[in-house]
Formats: sequence, C-alpha cells, structure tokens
Amino acid sequence: MKIGINARFLSQPYTGIGKYSYNLLKALSQLDEQNEYYLFTPQLVDFPLPDNFKQIRVPEKDFSSPSLRKAHWEYSLIPKELKKWEIDMVHFLYPSNPLIKPGIPTIVTVHDMIPWRLPEYNKRFRSRLYHWHAKWALKRADHLITVSEFSKSEIRKIIKTEDKNLSVTHLAPPITHYDDMPPGLTLRRKFLLYVGGYDARKNIPMLMIAYQKFIANYYPIDLILVGGKGRGLEDYITDAFIEKVAGQYPVKQKGKIIFTEALQDSELAALYRQAMALVHPSGYEGFNLPLVEAMKYGLPLVISDIPVHHEVAEDAGFYVNPKSEDTFGIGLHEFLNNAKLRKELAENAAKRSKSFDWKEAAQQTLDVYNLFI
Repeated sequence: MKIGINARFLSQPYTGIGKYSYNLLKALSQLDEQNEYYLFTPQLVDFPLPDNFKQIRVPEKDFSSPSLRKAHWEYSLIPKELKKWEIDMVHFLYPSNPLIKPGIPTIVTVHDMIPWRLPEYNKRFRSRLYHWHAKWALKRADHLITVSEFSKSEIRKIIKTEDKNLSVTHLAPPITHYDDMPPGLTLRRKFLLYVGGYDARKNIPMLMIAYQKFIANYYPIDLILVGGKGRGLEDYITDAFIEKVAGQYPVKQKGKIIFTEALQDSELAALYRQAMALVHPSGYEGFNLPLVEAMKYGLPLVISDIPVHHEVAEDAGFYVNPKSEDTFGIGLHEFLNNAKLRKELAENAAKRSKSFDWKEAAQQTLDVYNLFI
C-alpha cells in the first residue's frame, strides 16, 4: 500500500508537531517494511530512512503571505501529488485536508482543540477562516488520531465524531537518548526550567512575576525560559515588561530570569538533567510534550492543575493552581522547601516516563492504517 504523509513540519524540528512528525516517522520506519511511504515536504530535510520511505519535495508557490503559501500548498498542491504518485491512503500529521475530498482514505492527527476552545486564537479574519477550514477538514476525515484522552473528549464535544473514528496515541520523549553533555552547557547555578511557547495560554508573565515575588529574592535559583522569541513573546513580554517585573520587588535578588532560543534535543537533554524542576503553568494543553521529555531524565514537574497534566504526569507532578502569581509562587516555594517531596517526584517521573514510547505510538498508528487496507 502507498501511504502519503503530509510531513510539512519535518522542516520545523523545534515545534511540537515537528517533533511528532520526526519521531513517529522514525518509529514507523523501524516497524513497517511492507508499505511504501511518500513524505511530502515543502523542502527536503536531512532525514535518513529505509528504501520504502521516500521524501518528495513539493515547493510552495511564491505568494507574499506565509499563510497563503501554506493554504495553497495544503489545498491545491498536495492533492495533485496524491494523484501523481497514485497514493492509496493519506495521513495529515496536523489538522489539514484538501478542499476537495481526494477519493482515498484520509487520516488526520489533531494535537489539540485550542483554536476552537480559546477565542484569542481567532481575532484575525485570516485565522478564523483557516480554522474554519481546519474544522471542516476534521469533519471530513475518515479517521482522527489525537494525543490524549483529554483531547479526545474535546474533539467529541466540538467535532461530534463517533468513537470508532477516533484513536488516541500518546506522544513520547525523543527516540534518540543523549548521554554526553554538550560543551558549555554545564551550569554552576541551580535553576528551574520552562520549555515551550509564549502565547497567552502559557501564562509566562504570571510565572515571571511569581518567580520574582516568591523565589528570586530568597533562593540562589535562576529561571530559564526555553522557547525562542517567536509569536506571542513580543506581544506582552517586552523589555519594558521584564524591567518592570524586575523592579517591582527591589529586595536584593539572588536569582534571575534567563531567556534562550529554541534548543536542539541534545541541548534540552542537558538542561533536563541539571534542572531542579520543569515548571509549566499553562492554562490549556492538548498533551504538553515537554512533560514526557523531562520525565525521561527523572525531572520533577511543577505544573498547572489541569486535566491533561494529570493524565500525562500522574504522580510525577506537583500540581499548582495557575490562576494567579500568588498561588503559583506559593506552590513553587513549597516545592523548593521540601526535599523529600522533590526526591519522591523525581522517582515517580523516571517510572512514569516508561509509559511513553514512540514504537507503541507507531504501532497504534499502523493499526489505524490497517483499518483501511
């Protein structure tokens, strides 16, 4: 069987969908020697695969708008490639689907329902239009794959799909394990670590204030924010905001806030090994991949008390109300003052991480493919 894959995000390895694409396809390549896979990407990437996996470059048209280039690539160019290569079934690794049904079984992975749950993601007309098309694409798919039981329940509320057409495959830490410490990444000071985006639902301004108010003035512990200055950061975490937060608590400070760009998996692994905890105050997630990345290295989690975090972390998480800097800051303070708790959470994290495996996710995905043979 010829299986087409919309692998657009292979060229964006630092994103959650990029990591999902890379690790799922890598695991499938180790599992399936019979089917032929055609990976459609706007640009070729360095991704060694066996002979039954082919990477097909589908260049974008040179439109001035990135969103228009993306939409044209998904809705116009991909259907032509499916016909050209006589594809039997297609899997879109993120919410997308041609405007005209391609006439072959269509599978779509839905990572979360954020665009349809949070109004702030639909302020612009172009965003509303794209998300309308994406929702329509989900309704027209033959089968949906999602990444958590929580997201499954959200999809059922919004898309109204039947259980038989919806499967859950949990995400997992990177397939590659990094034992060596990259040069220059051995840090002398203790630190708390955040890994992720900076859009509003992540509650990063609240985290910064909670840290300044309850931690920085009392502990020689830094807060490292990893994510790169992408969409969302400039909207509210400006230099003026950072100076305001730092100046709001004039006591002589022991800790500081450090921003970094997005890091490679080997660099992230080095930080996970050395951090005191992964801190994640997000108000809404579909899964939250950094949690399982951190647990792989036995890192305790100080995380917001939301349903999907309980599903993913179970007893590896110290759950804190993310509604205000006071509640979150007091939670951080309690965590840092309890060595026994930190040790217990670290042990639980190492155990819990064994529940997440890309080979299992790949097998579950292959089981979905086999429904259409």
